Amino acid sequence: MKDPADFGLDPSVLRVGDKIIAVAGVKAEDQLDWHFYASQGKTVSITVQRPDGRIEEVTLPSDVVARLEIWFRAMDFRRCRCKCPFCFVDQMPKGMRKSLYIKDEDFRLSFLYGNFTTMNDTTDEELDKIIHQMNSPQWVSVHAIDEEIRRRVFGRPMKRRIVDTLRRLAEGGIVVHTQAVLVPGLNDGECLQETIETLEGVHPNIATLAVVPVGLTRHRDGLPELRSYRNEEMPAVLDLVEQYRDRFLAGPRGSRFVFPSDEWYVGDRRPVPAADAYEGFPQLDNGVGMIRNFLEEIEADIDAFSIARALGNIRIVTGRLGERTFADYVFPLLDARGVRSLPELVAADNGFFGGGVTCSGLLVGADMIAAVRRQTADGGGAKVVFIPPNCLNHDGVTIDEMTPEDIAQALGAPVVVPEESFVQALQEHAGGSDTAQ
Repeated sequence: MKDPADFGLDPSVLRVGDKIIAVAGVKAEDQLDWHFYASQGKTVSITVQRPDGRIEEVTLPSDVVARLEIWFRAMDFRRCRCKCPFCFVDQMPKGMRKSLYIKDEDFRLSFLYGNFTTMNDTTDEELDKIIHQMNSPQWVSVHAIDEEIRRRVFGRPMKRRIVDTLRRLAEGGIVVHTQAVLVPGLNDGECLQETIETLEGVHPNIATLAVVPVGLTRHRDGLPELRSYRNEEMPAVLDLVEQYRDRFLAGPRGSRFVFPSDEWYVGDRRPVPAADAYEGFPQLDNGVGMIRNFLEEIEADIDAFSIARALGNIRIVTGRLGERTFADYVFPLLDARGVRSLPELVAADNGFFGGGVTCSGLLVGADMIAAVRRQTADGGGAKVVFIPPNCLNHDGVTIDEMTPEDIAQALGAPVVVPEESFVQALQEHAGGSDTAQ
């Protein structure tokens, strides 16, 4: 907490180190309770425990409370007890930083950050709290409706009936986004049909269902044997899903409801849908519509910043999924907008997690360095190297804890992380001043 005295509040009323016990007469268990109850009425009653153990009641005008700057200790969030055979945390190699092994299962993190939960350990009291405080939207991993298949997918008995839970939330006014991670032969086919039809019929507040192919790493010791989808299997899944999309859009819902992630389109070499088909991109962080969103940003930024004709002095490092994205979508778009010397594309195989992991966000520094060195005679030093922004965490390091500066030093080349605008970064590092029209 910033010193309340800075806001004209006497330290005897509220001070740094006080513990908030209750707000408006309601026990405060977390930050969400504080923000919800502190915003009710013209005054706010706060029960605090002083550093010496004394319990006191403080009443403040709500406008004073709104001006206070309070920092809370990190929430002690619930850990996931499921044993999904495709859980990415369980497929991590040993010896990484501790944060990579934490499996969260907390509706508060779902509301605040869009983390997916199973709702399996959520209590009735917590469901009531979600509805009362309108912690909306919630993001829920469903994977399947069939109870036996759900037990197999989640690796444990199901404590809650998922349809009843979702209906309770939806009828309480909570918008819910769901996902089904598909495993070949387990929860696809007829099981997927049942999942789509059932979820769509629960309530209009069950807003979306993302369909995502399973991702498997090479670190699966002690885990059940699974396989990834082959490219030739992807058209059948897409055809099934798109039939439902057309039906739901034309029906009472007026929305496509079910959204395939980009991997299906890239694997089938099928054009990704237009931007309006993603209906605002609600599942963008789940890999649904990333390609189309990226292309929309590129076109808008070309209009805003223009773009150089000569980009051959730039190397773009990406994963195998990104390789197809650039080759099939981005480079043709740049070519159509007048770029005559395209960047060099370096596709990095994921040696860290295994060849089955193809997305750019899971590339590690060592694999990107190795890919550039393998492809180039100069070892990387003659060109500017672009690396994917999503391969870095909030501290600016890759999964193997390398910074862009580390990668630049290893390659002897400038490294650029195009976070704000890909087109603007291209323009800033272009090899010539000639600009495409």
